Amino acid sequence: MNSLQGYVLRVLAGTILLSWSVALGALWLFLQHSETSIADNGLKNFATRILQAMPANKDIGFSEPGLQPKASSLSDDPKLAFQVWGDRTRLIAETPGAPISALKPDFVDGFASLMVGEDRWRVYSISDSAHRKFVQVGRLHSELDAELRRKALVALGVMTTLVCFVGLLTFLAVKWSLRPVVALEDTLRRRAKFDLTPLSTTTLPTELQPLVESFNHVLLQLDEAVESERRFIGDAAHELRTPLAALQAQAHVALHARTAPEKDAALVKLIAVAERNTRLSEQLLDLARLNAGGHAPQREMADLSELALHVAREFEVFAETNHRTLALDIAPSHIACNIDEIGILLRNLVDNALRYTQTDGRVHIRCGCVDTDAGPAGYVEVADDGPGVPASEREAIFRRFHRVPGNGGRGSGIGLSLVAGIARLHMATIVTGTGIDGEGFSVRVQFPAVDMPAADTPA
Repeated sequence: MNSLQGYVLRVLAGTILLSWSVALGALWLFLQHSETSIADNGLKNFATRILQAMPANKDIGFSEPGLQPKASSLSDDPKLAFQVWGDRTRLIAETPGAPISALKPDFVDGFASLMVGEDRWRVYSISDSAHRKFVQVGRLHSELDAELRRKALVALGVMTTLVCFVGLLTFLAVKWSLRPVVALEDTLRRRAKFDLTPLSTTTLPTELQPLVESFNHVLLQLDEAVESERRFIGDAAHELRTPLAALQAQAHVALHARTAPEKDAALVKLIAVAERNTRLSEQLLDLARLNAGGHAPQREMADLSELALHVAREFEVFAETNHRTLALDIAPSHIACNIDEIGILLRNLVDNALRYTQTDGRVHIRCGCVDTDAGPAGYVEVADDGPGVPASEREAIFRRFHRVPGNGGRGSGIGLSLVAGIARLHMATIVTGTGIDGEGFSVRVQFPAVDMPAADTPA
């Protein structure tokens, strides 16, 4: 039912059959009119020739022999009959087998279809100028109908043969026109798995080229996505190999510790490595979800200040345990966003700042609005007073698995790449700079301007 070839053939077959039916009906009407006209003209000409063959000025009486038409005026058709009447009462001449009564009893000049006896006749009557001699010529309607049917059957056979021939040519034309589609299908079926090479469009019809070019564009995107996933899997395997080895090593150290202090120290290191592995796994899962595609995300209005406060509370215990100061400077700032993804962005910014800040260091979270040509635009900024990032590395740190030399292996190189990916999906811009009091590092993410929601009316 979904076959393009079948659909085209059905439409063309329906069109041809409809045209055939209309043409057949028109031909039937034309033949009927034409046959009637030809028969009427024959009757009229025959009657006129008989009348012209009769004496013009001689009175015809009962004693005179009956008039005989010229041989050239006689018809070979046995179903064609004529009568010659004098003064409407005397039958002077007639065709053998013709009815005895007048074919047209009213003797009015012209055509008429009348019942004579048990048969229906088509009759033409003509008289001389003195209205004394009358010639009536008639033909059985059954003969006219038989002739019409014969011609109609011949026309039907010719038209049906022509329609079948046109249908065959149409079927072959459709098959030939769809050969590029069949060839394209065969090409795709013969391809090896994961062969995403673009299809050639040089031999395709003009109408199919935009479709195949669009398909090639999808293949290119799919190839990029597959290649990105391959790189991700390779990089993730590489990144997980070292911490897993460290986790195994620390477990062996704790297992073979001889004293309780040695065992406790090994367990503390084991927990630290496990926490790092947990964080790395979470970031890898977030990155995989972000790269999975389905980003026609559901956007909704959210207040950045509420999200920032929520994330800050999540890291409050971590900051206190590691002797960091986490400060907030937030104001209402509404953006259109995917709340889960913005939560991931904020968590990675805060986690990155806390990990790279020294003991007794400070991390400030700010959010608010800035005026732009398009209206108020929301932003969030996380700054610290840690060692900072060299200006030459500030662009590279947002690439996956990139680490700044000399960072002591504290990061996985994933957090800021997640920030960059989420910002790109929300059409936000990232600005980097120095941190608190001219030291450390800061990252500001500014979102597109949106219409601020109206304030609630007090009840």
